[in-house]
Amino acid sequence: MAEEKLDLFAQVNAPANLEALTDLEKKHVPVITAPDAVKSGECFEVIVEVGKLLAHPNELAHFIEFIELYAGHVYLARMDFTAKQTCPIMRVCVALPKDLGPLRAFERCNLHGVWTASKPIAVR
Repeated sequence: MAEEKLDLFAQVNAPANLEALTDLEKKHVPVITAPDAVKSGECFEVIVEVGKLLAHPNELAHFIEFIELYAGHVYLARMDFTAKQTCPIMRVCVALPKDLGPLRAFERCNLHGVWTASKPIAVR
């Protein structure tokens, strides 16, 4: 029996196994770089990169449309990209008043749907 093809546009996608990423997952999973712990109310930098693990094509027919950043379910920032962006990277400074949950990034590829990743962060 043939393996069922996954409909990438019917869900938010995440890697099935972080220890054994497929090439599709490596190209699409957002990589979040941020401190493990921050002080309440103090600004810190968050970097979200798509294609860090394996370069993602960025051409007219295949590109990253946007990256969004949340702390738990609280919306923090969004960056939109054009087809000619060579590196879909979001750099943003944020301040969290309290522990809202992990940092969560979402990105949308025009051909492969929405992908997500998260990073725990402690607010003290």
